Amino acid sequence: MKIWIDMTMLKDEHFDYFVKKYPKITFESNLEKAYDADAIFCMPGVAVKNKLELFPNLKWIQLLTAGYDPVDVDYIHQKNIVLTNAKDVFSIQIAEDVISKILYFNKNIKAYANQMDSGTWKHHKVNHEISLSTIGIIGTGSIGLEVAKRLKAFETNIVGYKRKREELPHFDKIYYGRDGLYQVLKESDYVIISLPLNKDTFHLIGKKELQMMKPSALLINVARGDIVDQDALVEALANKTIRGAGLDVTSPEPLPSDHPLWKLRNVFITPHNSSSGPYMLKRLIDEVDDTLNRYINNETLDNII
Repeated sequence: MKIWIDMTMLKDEHFDYFVKKYPKITFESNLEKAYDADAIFCMPGVAVKNKLELFPNLKWIQLLTAGYDPVDVDYIHQKNIVLTNAKDVFSIQIAEDVISKILYFNKNIKAYANQMDSGTWKHHKVNHEISLSTIGIIGTGSIGLEVAKRLKAFETNIVGYKRKREELPHFDKIYYGRDGLYQVLKESDYVIISLPLNKDTFHLIGKKELQMMKPSALLINVARGDIVDQDALVEALANKTIRGAGLDVTSPEPLPSDHPLWKLRNVFITPHNSSSGPYMLKRLIDEVDDTLNRYINNETLDNII
């Protein structure tokens, strides 16, 4: 078996780890020497038709990300290629980021940070708490579960939205279907978007959906920018239809420096970096290692797309 490893976000030590642990497998980091590979560990941008056609022996693709919206999933399935992702690698870091974005607004962080520059001692009224609030999580996968687990500790009511009815830990209630989505939006003090981007979720949150939210509600998006109609979001923020938005993702990325989102005072933007953390690469290697073990031993893969 031969595996090509995309080294875009990995280090030599990670490549050496696999070489030493699996001596019967041939690993290659040079793409030009790897077109006969049986499997590839790669970033999503590689998993598109014109690039995959260069790998005639390909049987398995292991993505080095959780998200897979650029991936040509239909082509991969047509070729009977197994497709897996790094589904649990980034969830903890992103969940912590969600909390930081909520607290940024609730605790007047920007105002106090600005006051430090001038040595100003001035109080600002706190009007919102996480405690006793309703948290709406749109997308109850790995990220949604980690968010719910942490925010439950704040003594909250947590409701989730997913495509099918299912009982999940840390959630008080799960809604499904279009009516269920609307109910989550109407109930929630904090709406957190954590579901993948696809044809069904593109602009899932538009003008109509934003108007359903409470005027005091925050929208936190740590998924993909195109899940929200960004023009509608700008309008809702400018008109104070909602209290604010914490965005780790936008459309496009990078967000142009002259985009109106930058100018709005009720927005907190980070550059698609919520998954960053000191243990991210270790979690990634552990996940890929586990999947490789399962694959070569013909065991069930728990991260198939």
